[in-house]
Amino acid sequence: MSPKPARSGAGAWLPWIAMAVVVVVALAIGTLGGGEPSAAERARALEETIRCPQCASQSVANSETPSAKGVKVVIAEQIDKGRSDEEIRDYIASRYGRDVLLDPSGRGFGALVWALPVVVALVAVGGLVYRFGDWRPAGRAVTEADRELVEEALAHEHADAEART
Repeated sequence: MSPKPARSGAGAWLPWIAMAVVVVVALAIGTLGGGEPSAAERARALEETIRCPQCASQSVANSETPSAKGVKVVIAEQIDKGRSDEEIRDYIASRYGRDVLLDPSGRGFGALVWALPVVVALVAVGGLVYRFGDWRPAGRAVTEADRELVEEALAHEHADAEART
């Protein structure tokens, strides 16, 4: 049985290209799918990103305190007025302070919180591709001396088998 030859050229990149296509399609479906959320879905999503003013690290969605119920009412009123999610979050932050927001904003220092994990993941994948880019399965090329040793051993084995019969 001869060893499998290492892939080279375009064939070596085919699995990587296929994986990239799968990732892009999955991200596109996750980003674009679902359509427009209802007012109740928007309210629930906003409630999960806003901290209860009375509770420690608990979202408004998971709290039944009077202040959490008040924030829920404010969110519903702002949705009825046609405000965007970011406008609603800014309005609530202006009334209760920026620390009431559980998710950091996408601006300024908060952008670093969102971008840093993505950059680290890309660098890690790039490092793995670089490190294993020239990797080949362990194996040796068969030399002419190896072929002669095998032929010699087979000849001795054949001669021993004939001598026994």
